[in-house]
Amino acid sequence: MAGQSDYLPPGLPFNRGAWPQEYRDLENLDLRASGLIKNLYARKATRKAVEEAIEAVPELYREHFRARLNYWREHCENRGRS
Repeated sequence: MAGQSDYLPPGLPFNRGAWPQEYRDLENLDLRASGLIKNLYARKATRKAVEEAIEAVPELYREHFRARLNYWREHCENRGRS
């Protein structure tokens, strides 16, 4: 899959329904992190909402979720820079 994220192994099928549940969970957390950070920068969400979202994630995936939040934060901060 072209443009695949760094946290997913190479060779996953294009059909996400065929992915193991763990990888679907990781992708879902990445999408949630992206949305939270975009809303935070658009002032539609608060830091408190982000903290609550982190606490709501199961302990098993919490570090991954924090890493994706940081990734999307850096992405938003570097937008428009060459």
